[in-house]
Parts: sequence; C-alpha cells; structure tokens
Amino acid sequence: MGQPMAIAQTGVDENEITRLFNEAAAIYSDQDNPGSPPLNAISNTVETNSDRLVDPFGRIIGCDGNVFDSYEGFTVGLYEATGVTGSDLGPLVTLPNASAADIISLGNQNVNANNDNPFSLGLTDGLDPSQRGQFNFLLTPDQVTPGSAYIIVISPPPESFLDARRIRISIIALQGDQLSYLATSLDGLPLGLDNTVPVGQQLTLEQGQNTAVVVFAFPGNADIPVCQSQSIRIEKTADRVTTEPGGFVIYRLNVTNLSTTTLNNVEISDRLPFGFTLLEDSVQAVIGDQPADLTTTADGRNITFRFNEGLPGGTPPSNNPLARIVYATEVTPDAIRGDGRNFALASGGRADSNFVVNDGPVVFRVNIREGLLSDLGTLIGRVFVDKNFDGEQQYGEPGVPNAVVFLQNGNRIVTDRDGLFSVANVRPGWHVGVLDLTSVPGYTMAPNPYVLRSETQSREARLEPGGLARMNFAVTPVAEDLTKDQGEKLDGGGK
Repeated sequence: MGQPMAIAQTGVDENEITRLFNEAAAIYSDQDNPGSPPLNAISNTVETNSDRLVDPFGRIIGCDGNVFDSYEGFTVGLYEATGVTGSDLGPLVTLPNASAADIISLGNQNVNANNDNPFSLGLTDGLDPSQRGQFNFLLTPDQVTPGSAYIIVISPPPESFLDARRIRISIIALQGDQLSYLATSLDGLPLGLDNTVPVGQQLTLEQGQNTAVVVFAFPGNADIPVCQSQSIRIEKTADRVTTEPGGFVIYRLNVTNLSTTTLNNVEISDRLPFGFTLLEDSVQAVIGDQPADLTTTADGRNITFRFNEGLPGGTPPSNNPLARIVYATEVTPDAIRGDGRNFALASGGRADSNFVVNDGPVVFRVNIREGLLSDLGTLIGRVFVDKNFDGEQQYGEPGVPNAVVFLQNGNRIVTDRDGLFSVANVRPGWHVGVLDLTSVPGYTMAPNPYVLRSETQSREARLEPGGLARMNFAVTPVAEDLTKDQGEKLDGGGK
C-alpha cells in the first residue's frame, strides 16, 4: 500500500478480441526545460470489426509496476469538466443502469457490473488476480457527443501517502461506429510508466451496437502512473537578510524527498546574486546526520551541486532524511548594482518509475545596503620626468619606476615600471602624499614657473565619497655641482 499508483491496460485472450490499430496525437514536455512549449505528434488508427463493445479496461498499479496488496479505500470517479479551460472539477456524471445484455456484451472483463460512479476498487480484491485494481464505466451515446469533456479522478486512501490524480477526457468525434477522444494528464505526469508515453493521447475505438450503451474506460496500451504529485521539495535560507560589500552570507539549501522511493541523480542549480562570490572550500553537505558525497561546479554566478548518492525514500515519506547543503559567499562592491536575489532549483529521478522530478525555483533575497565600502574612493598618481617643466606628463616624458610615496596615514606606495600607482578603498576627505627623494636617486623635484607649490615634495588631494583623486609628482635629473667640480680642479692644480 506504500507505492504510487498507475492505470494499466489489462490483457485478454487473443481469441476474444480483434487487433487494434491506434491513432494517437501526443503532447510531450521537455523534462530538462520545464518552461518550454509542448511538442505534438501523431501515430496510426484504432479500428475493429467486432460486433460487441470494445473493453480496454484501466487498472491501478504501483509506480513500480506491481499491484497493491489491497485496493480497499481506492476509488475512481468520473466528473463533469467545467471552467474556462475545462480543467475544473464539476459534479459526478450520472451513468445509465447497465442492462444484462450490456453486461454480457462486455464479457467476463467487466468489474463494474452496476456501473457505479464513483467505483470502489476494493470490490476487485476478491476477483481473479488479473482483474484486481481494474475499473470501467459505461455512457450513453448522448453523453459522448463531440465537445463533451470529463475528468477521471483516482483517489487513494489517506493512509497510503499517495496523491490523487486527474485525467481529462475530451470527446472529439462520434462517426458511425467509431468514437474518438483525447485523454490529457492534468498534473503534468506522463500517462505511462515509461517517460516516452505522452501526457496527452487521442484514441479512436468502436462504440459497439447502435442500441447499446457506449463503453467508456480509459484506453491505451501503456501503464498510467498516479504517483505523488510532488516528489521533491527545495527550500533556501540564509544567515542574514541584510548585508553590505565586504561582508559574508551563509546560504542553506534543504532538499526533501517527498516520495516513497529513492531519488537518484539529485542536482541543485543555484544562481547567486550579482556581486556574490562562492567560497568553494566552505561547501558542506549531509543527508540526515551523515556527511554526503557532493560534487560542486561553479561557472561564474551559476553553481551546480550534485549528490553522488541517492536520497532515501520510504513509507511514510515524512520519515525520509533531510538533505542539506551549506556554503558561504563573499559580497563584493559590485553587489550594490544587483538586487540580492538568489534562485535555486532541484531535480532528480525516481528509482521506481525513472520519472524526472523537480521543484523550484525558490527565491531568497538579501538586501544590500551601502556600507563603508560604498563611501571609499581611489587615489591615483604618477612619478615622471618633467622635461618642459609644466607639471604634466606628455609624450616622451618617461615614468620613474620604484619611486616611493608616503601618505599621511603612513601607508607606503611604490610606483610600477611606468611610474604609476593607485590606492583603492581610501576614506573620503583630504589626503597628503609625499615623494621620498631617496627612492629616486639622481632626481629632484622639477621646477614649475606656473604653480610654485608643485616644486615641493608633497601633494594634496580631496577625495569625494566613492570618488577618484589624483596626485602627480614631476621630477628632473639633478644638475652637476659645477662649483664642486671647479674646486676639485683647483685643488689638483695646486699640487
């Protein structure tokens, strides 16, 4: 009783029926891209020359393909389809009383002799094993006119931990002795245990004798699952709801197996907010209380976590162990330009039916406030040889590498090979830089006839919050001391 359900075509003696050829219009969904539009396909036609009602019964089985130990508490009902889209549940359909002739025409496959609606599947527990879990309904020709629509509802007992399933039946055409209708899954699950079975299928079959009621059972040659409508759930939280550049945010991902079977190949796709960077060494994962083997792949803001082991499932699903992932991110100044929103999706595959299950996206938002780093600015500058003494560097005036500039707070700055320097994350306000002439031997401050203060070793710059300020130092080679040279010559000549 702990397994999901499915409707399956029952087998009958080949001598009792004629061969059917199926015309089907199918609607397929891309499992890797849940938001993509469905695809349509068509196959061949159902025809039969039998004089009696065609009776392709439905049968409810588990998602693993096996029948239940007992069908007590399981019901199948046929309802009117209402609403704008025809997917809302209306009242129960009033079915005709089945006459003895109709029952005989159905053969020994009939399990709903009184044409009850809803039909209790517990009545099939005492039948032949091949008929346990089967159901069928009969409708009058007036109830199968083109445009009519019904919804089959399969309801499991509450203690089975299974979810109800709904399948919409749309009558397409009634021409002569042939009835065509479209069966569509309303929950997105395939109509069969094989993922290749469409979520919608159009069939045409024999209605039987003109004076008899029309058989109405779910057709098809495939098992039709009625598994848990949601087999996986993902939740995302963080250790804070507000942060600022330079801070850290710890995220937590909780993945819950809501099914009664193991979920394999569970993968979480996580997109970090703009300006957030994953600290890969911080990633940890557990299943229950045990460490889990997890593969992490980072591609910019896109992070993929993949469990290398299945998430256990059983009955009841509430006892399934919780899978958790914890990781830390660093908040960069770029985060101010983002919205702080994080998106995560989870996907996996059921071990019993191989169905692809998914959940999400879940969204968690961290508010980004303009903290200290948002007020900090950048100081830039250069030390260069000023050949024309105008205080500005022009083409042909080289930079001086390895020159040292001291700021008023004691910070020591060294120029690069081009004589350039920059200091990031500087507090706003007035700043003073002093060129250490001992770091540029053979040079002195260049004279400037236009701005006298440029001849000093110090420069002042006012830095606005989040702004950029510059301080340049112009130097020139030291002229030889001619007086000293002449003195040396005189001393030598006196000797």
